[in-house]
Amino acid sequence: MTVLVTGASGLVGRATVRALLEHDEVRATVRRPADAVYLRELGAKVAVRDVEVPEDLAEILPRCHTLVHLIGGVDQPDPDELFRANHASVLFAIEAMKQAKTTRFVLLSVPGADPEATHPFLRAKGLAEEAVRGSGLEHAIVRATHVYGLGGLWFTAVVEGALADPPFVVGPGDQEIAPAYVDDVASVLAAIDDAPEELAGTWALEGPDVLTADALVRLLRGETTSPSHADGQAAAEALTRLLGVPIDAVTSSFFAAPSRADAPDAAEAFGISRTPFIEGLRATLDAAAQIDTG
Repeated sequence: MTVLVTGASGLVGRATVRALLEHDEVRATVRRPADAVYLRELGAKVAVRDVEVPEDLAEILPRCHTLVHLIGGVDQPDPDELFRANHASVLFAIEAMKQAKTTRFVLLSVPGADPEATHPFLRAKGLAEEAVRGSGLEHAIVRATHVYGLGGLWFTAVVEGALADPPFVVGPGDQEIAPAYVDDVASVLAAIDDAPEELAGTWALEGPDVLTADALVRLLRGETTSPSHADGQAAAEALTRLLGVPIDAVTSSFFAAPSRADAPDAAEAFGISRTPFIEGLRATLDAAAQIDTG
């Protein structure tokens, strides 16, 4: 089968393309030419375009059985872009799929997505999920907890916070998280693409290890130094200093919340073994070391 991955340049996108290429022909969309190089080296057929209207996407979709939609994320320049990336892009994709007669829509979402949520990111994701469920298309929605791997914003923020002096944690520190390793997320998405039965449901994926945000920082730091904490705008300003890029209060408040699965287990449903956090962390650090020495 042929599958299209939209928004394929990010952490999850690159891993998903790798996983899908084990069984399928893969097409992908990215916004910048530089992002296409790695995906083409993997073997994907990449279109460099900013998908603004359904017709742009419909041109790429013919003969695709599945669309894996990864456009979006919490870190956006302004509120309008937050909803464009996370909600409007889904509406465009649905219309394009209908034009191209593509069968299966796979949407990556987050726990807590709800059209009535007060948090704008969760509301945008909730509206996107609502649109997919009401589209009449075969679909699978996967709500992944915080995803970690080399280059992801949430994990980068956690690592930089752990290395700060004193260490810094977004939120109260006692919020529970169950980070999902990026390769596990990609494996679930690939397994959904391969599923022979018709799909129409929502699942969640979390890592097998549950810990608090403070415990995660202590694990990364290797000592018991008490971290400082902040939320909202104060946390956004701290993260901006640590990361050297603008981080807003919408992003920091999302990072401050618990991140646990809130739907049936996607790993169990699609036969994927979850990676223990220590193993995933070791693999991530090994990948970083290879870049540093490469």
